[in-house]
Amino acid sequence: MNSETSAPTVIKKNSKRGFILDSLLQGFLILLPLSIILILLSFIFNFIFKIVTPLSSILDPGTEEPHWIINILSLGILAVFVFMIGVVVRNRYGRVHFKKFEHKYLTKIPLYSLIHQTVYQFVGLKKLPFSEVVLLDPFRSGTMMTGFITDQVDETLYTVFVPTAPNPTNGNIYHVPKELITFLSASTQDAMRTVMGMGTGTADMLAGLNLTEILTKGSLQEIKKNDVSNTFDTVDSSPVQSV
Repeated sequence: MNSETSAPTVIKKNSKRGFILDSLLQGFLILLPLSIILILLSFIFNFIFKIVTPLSSILDPGTEEPHWIINILSLGILAVFVFMIGVVVRNRYGRVHFKKFEHKYLTKIPLYSLIHQTVYQFVGLKKLPFSEVVLLDPFRSGTMMTGFITDQVDETLYTVFVPTAPNPTNGNIYHVPKELITFLSASTQDAMRTVMGMGTGTADMLAGLNLTEILTKGSLQEIKKNDVSNTFDTVDSSPVQSV
């Protein structure tokens, strides 16, 4: 029997939706949170604009149209408002209180987490701390979990984060040997969408995967052990016949 650990299986992504439909879907997922942000900024701008509009009668008496300075003033007030929020959040004391407020209220708003992650990644302030998408069997049971490599301890041991659905900010951390991991070629963004979609899109992410190949040596040994245990349980529970 070969005692060497077999190399993890690498799976290439093969979308069944087609290039056009898949591109439209991914474009929609990117533009949706950005569109919501623009709508919110537009709402705040219009609110400020209505407050400062009465000043137009002072700048240009006798005209019904708001003076062009009103637009600049409204935009400036909006910029100052955003700047002040940024100053408060940059402060350690303000950041702690904002985190509490965010966790208690904002995270309960639909799509807030998606918008937050999209904006931070878009401006480069935050990147996904994941290098690779994997399937792993941490308990050697034959049940695979979708995870992300967050660190490599050495050549044989990896640290994997397994997020919960549909909120990927929560999850579990596993330190597992290499032979229990199946590396995938799917992008972290696509894999994260399947998590937030509670598994939707997994078939596309695992397209072309030979299911018999993801059962690692450890899993097979555990399954055989369970089969033997079940056999003994069946024998023990069988009725005893008297001679």
